[in-house]
Amino acid sequence: MVSGEERGETVEEPLMTHSDVTAIAVLRPGEGRRLIGMAVACLPAVQERLRQGRMVIVGGSTTRHVVTALMGEDPGRDRFAVGWIRDGQLGETPREGRGPGPYLFECGEVSRGWPGSLLERFQTGDVYIKGANAIDPAGHVAVLLASPVGGTIGAAMAILMARGGELIVPVSLSKLIPSVPAACRLTGQGRAIRVMGSPVGYMPILAGAATVVTEVEALAILTAGQVRAVPVAAGGVDDCEGGLVLALEGSRAAVESAMERLESLRRELSAEGMDPA
Repeated sequence: MVSGEERGETVEEPLMTHSDVTAIAVLRPGEGRRLIGMAVACLPAVQERLRQGRMVIVGGSTTRHVVTALMGEDPGRDRFAVGWIRDGQLGETPREGRGPGPYLFECGEVSRGWPGSLLERFQTGDVYIKGANAIDPAGHVAVLLASPVGGTIGAAMAILMARGGELIVPVSLSKLIPSVPAACRLTGQGRAIRVMGSPVGYMPILAGAATVVTEVEALAILTAGQVRAVPVAAGGVDDCEGGLVLALEGSRAAVESAMERLESLRRELSAEGMDPA
């Protein structure tokens, strides 16, 4: 997601060849989440864990689309997510409407519930998929914590880091902030004197500690690296509030194919009656 130059490295950006073309795509928020979910579902580590080993997919508005791509079923935004930011407040989805919790995969079997007991059996290479609330230009990501003991990410991080599990974080570039480390010293459930909604803590995840998939990586994954996506604008009005404008670069055939995929995705969401925002 982040260039070497942004990490302080000296790198050369790939140059367009005489045969490369560009196209401009507008992704509404729901379309970006669906794109990311489709890409995460295609990752080799994820596909392997459908057959063997262990995997957890924690509820969220983006991980919802990972489940849809993998399972052919939509767990529902409000039924799958727990925490959300809505109506100008930090809060939670209605408890009475929630589903049974994260998706748990073990040796080809699928169940749902709290991931604690499955995490105890995690081994090197097992996969934990959890969305994030923030990403910064250095590639650090962060999760807001409503639970005083850290919730699902708090339960997982020590085990993943200790045993060599793989953390995959699908997150939209609409959640870009200047600095995750700078935010850490300002957050904490007991630190703020006033909060719009529920008090929250903050779990930073350093760049390199997770496989982060934004809209940029998603297009690279889904086009087998044939298309390079560059964010060129963001925001809009109505259904494009929180949207993202991407320039796509590559061969004419690859760029045309990518644009067709995005248009197909838009039609798919429309047919499902899903809110594009």
